[in-house]
Amino acid sequence: MPGPGDFDIYRGDGQFRPEAHRQLPETPALFEERGAYLPDRDLVEAVNIALCVGRPLLLTGEPGCGKTRLAWSLATELGLDAPLQFFTRSTSRAQDLLYTFDAVQRFHDIQMKSARADDPHNYVQFEALGRAIVEGKRRVVLIDEIDKAPRDFPNDLLNEIDRMSFEVRELTGDDRVRSAKVRPIVVITSNSERQLPLPFLRRCVFHYIGFPERDKLIRIVEERLSGDSLDGDLIKAAVDKFLAVRKIKGLTKKPATGELLTWVHALQVRGVAALALRESPQAAVPLWQALLKDRDDLRRLQEAT
Repeated sequence: MPGPGDFDIYRGDGQFRPEAHRQLPETPALFEERGAYLPDRDLVEAVNIALCVGRPLLLTGEPGCGKTRLAWSLATELGLDAPLQFFTRSTSRAQDLLYTFDAVQRFHDIQMKSARADDPHNYVQFEALGRAIVEGKRRVVLIDEIDKAPRDFPNDLLNEIDRMSFEVRELTGDDRVRSAKVRPIVVITSNSERQLPLPFLRRCVFHYIGFPERDKLIRIVEERLSGDSLDGDLIKAAVDKFLAVRKIKGLTKKPATGELLTWVHALQVRGVAALALRESPQAAVPLWQALLKDRDDLRRLQEAT
């Protein structure tokens, strides 16, 4: 079990310690897919509706509430390969979810009189949804944080979502149009930063993931950090302190489940005892850096009683 000696890797004294790098964990626990997902009954029902009717499942909720992990839970239970992920950006186009075409490289190859340039197929790379369509086998596709995309992005996908078919404009011949033999299972997440277009919403099965109650949070920590010999009293003390922090008025970014898991893992490695955590003043929460992400929120914590 990790202890305080594994926590003090960097000491800030400018001194080189040959053993320091050996203290680094090869894979921190939070980057391993551990434990069951623990969806509530309404989420299970929403997933089954989406599977039955062949519609995308749109998940909303606070950042860090577990929207993204559902795709892995779904793939695992159905015995499918790992989800194909698309991380939405403010510059994303609908085509980017389907394929990219490296026109710059092809132009360079033409200038160099390379025979490779004669075949445009050499410059097509299928992305998450496009790959799921052309592979010919069932896959889970995760479109993460779609609300970050330009407003036209969801609407530009309407035809592809309905038909699971798309056109590679740079190609000619029979393989210009690619269609799915089996419909991919599409999971879309949104942090509700802005309203999605109504025509797009009509094509989705919707579920809002609410924030878990205390007992559910304890179970989530036990599942996700399983195998780390966590002290049950520490988990309960951490969850109670975490919920107290969330209740501080005016927080810009309330800590979510993701922050809780990070914090509990850090508390464990640091060797913080459950009793010490319970007795710590609200304004002096240990390792608060894992919980808060805003300077004003830190001030609000320090002023809390």
